[in-house]
This record gives sequence, structure tokens and C-alpha cells, in this order.
Amino acid sequence: MYQYFIGIMELRHIQYFKVLAEELHFGNAAKKLFISQPPLSRQIKELENELKAELFLRNNKKVELTEAGRYFYERTAVIIQELDQIKNSTKLIHDHISGEIKLGYISSTPKQIIAKILNDLKIAFPLLQVNLIESSSQDQIHDLCSGKLDISIIRGRFPSKDILQRLFFQDELCVVGPNNVEMNKEKITRADYISFNRDYAPEFYRLSLDFCKEIGFEPKVKHHCNNMNAILELVKLGLGYTIAPLSTVEEREDVNYISSSMLGKMFYNDVYLAIHSDNYKSSLKDIIDQMLKSADKKKGNRESL
Repeated sequence: MYQYFIGIMELRHIQYFKVLAEELHFGNAAKKLFISQPPLSRQIKELENELKAELFLRNNKKVELTEAGRYFYERTAVIIQELDQIKNSTKLIHDHISGEIKLGYISSTPKQIIAKILNDLKIAFPLLQVNLIESSSQDQIHDLCSGKLDISIIRGRFPSKDILQRLFFQDELCVVGPNNVEMNKEKITRADYISFNRDYAPEFYRLSLDFCKEIGFEPKVKHHCNNMNAILELVKLGLGYTIAPLSTVEEREDVNYISSSMLGKMFYNDVYLAIHSDNYKSSLKDIIDQMLKSADKKKGNRESL
């Protein structure tokens, strides 16, 4: 159908017809199209000649659509709408905000933030497909350098001349225990703990030990696990306590926690968006800017590269 219409006439013929069909007044339609009335009349006449059909009934008092004109309006309105969508999509493709990106994230990333990122990116860039890949922060840095990932959500800074990082939000640390126990300083200092493996998450492992030391104890780590959700499940089952980011547990009802601020010690873990420096001047910068807007403003101040 598009080949038929576009082949026999110029797109402006359809646009002029649409406006006149809606205004049913040559003077008003011409003003809306920012042209004078004679060129509009000439364009409509050319269109009718091409179609070999009268589209409007004209007299001194009014202009109205013929039956053929009403049919032509109904069909071309659909075409114009789809052409507008094609125009918008073409601009997105020209701006490279299309195709797919590979977004890495750590298991402790709050699921509500992941959901908001995906929803906001869908609205801002409807042609973009986001593939989520969960892995440790240090593995993500390696994958950014090798091109296996486009953007990463990581915890802590990783010095690298090739990787640029922007602060996403700051996450307060807390001690997490089973839901059926009262959290207090005496209990958390005597409990067994479940922790990330030192080699899997060295930055968070170190920060957790520093947090416990600041409170005044050294945790007795009985189990290691390399997934935050799995760690919290073990805590829920009563196999130990853990140190976790507050954002991962504050909306859970199956565990209990006491935050660093409640213990009189303000301990934070910085969460960053990371990207390879070669890609920062590309459209990925626009995507990162949108992701920063998606983050909860209450979770810390942003910073510029």
C-alpha cells in the first residue's frame, strides 16, 4: 500500500490533504501549513488528478469531503501516523540509541532499581534492548575491557586508565539476621557469619571486615557464598548473620537488620556505573545519563567524570 501511495504522489500532497480534510476550510488550512491559499488549492487539484477522483465538494459556503475523500482520509491517516513513527525511529537509529546493550550488574543491586532502569530506558529509548548479565565487580571490569559488557553496575572503585566510573548511589551497610531475632550489638558480635568469598568480591569483603572492626568485633565467618540473594536466603534459614547493603534488605520482610547508623557508625559502600573510555563519547553516554536519572535521589549525590 505504501508503494502505491508514495509512488504516485509526493508526501506533501498527503499532508496537505490531511490538514484540509480536518479544517474543511482552505484559508484556515493554508495558515496551518504556513502557505498561501492558491498553492494549497493547486496541490489538492494535483492530488485529485493523480487519483482520478474528486476528494472535496467546494462551493462558496463550505468545503466537505466526498465519499472517496473520506475513504482516502481514513487510509492516509494511518500512513501518516506510521510515517511519524518511522521518522522517530530513524532519528533514534541515527543517534545509535537502538539495537542492544549488555548491562552487567552485581547480585546485591536492588531489584527495584533494576526494574526502574529497565522501565525508564524503555520509555526513553523504545528501540533499545537491554540484556542483563550478573557477575562480580572485578569480572565486570575485565568484561568491559574485552567488550563483553557495555555498561556495568559495580561496588567500589577499580583504578583503571581504560575504565570510567560515575557514582550511581551510596549504600549504607547493615548487619542482617533472621527475622525472628532481635538485632542488638551483643547478638551481632557473637553470631556466626556468612560472607562473600574474598577472591570473588575483595572490595566488599574488605569493607565488611572494616565495618565489623569499627563496631568492635571480628566476625566468625562459617560459610562463603558468591551471590547476595543466596546469602540472604541462608540468613533467613538461621545459618548465620551477614553484612549487606541496606538497599538490598530494607524492603524484605523475611530478614531483620540493624544499620550502621543505628550502631552509631556511618559506613557506606559506593555503587558506580562503569564504561570503557572508548565508548563514553558514543550513545552509551546518553544511556548512562538516563540511568543516573533513574537512581533514587535519596541514595547519594551524583558526580561527573
